[in-house]
Amino acid sequence: MDGISKQIIAIASQMPSARLAQSVQIYVLHQAMDMQQASVQTLLQPTAIGNQPLATSGSLGTRFNALA
Repeated sequence: MDGISKQIIAIASQMPSARLAQSVQIYVLHQAMDMQQASVQTLLQPTAIGNQPLATSGSLGTRFNALA
């Protein structure tokens, strides 16, 4: 066997372990993204309360109602 054939065989024998490692990395990435999604939803939940009525008395909130 020449050097190129040995390299091809070596690479081919490493492919199954590389596929497994890649699958594990993708799984971990999905888990991290799911956790981030849950965190963002938790942070944004209080802002989804809808339109609030204007205040009827006092110096603040009687003319303009804005949500950040």
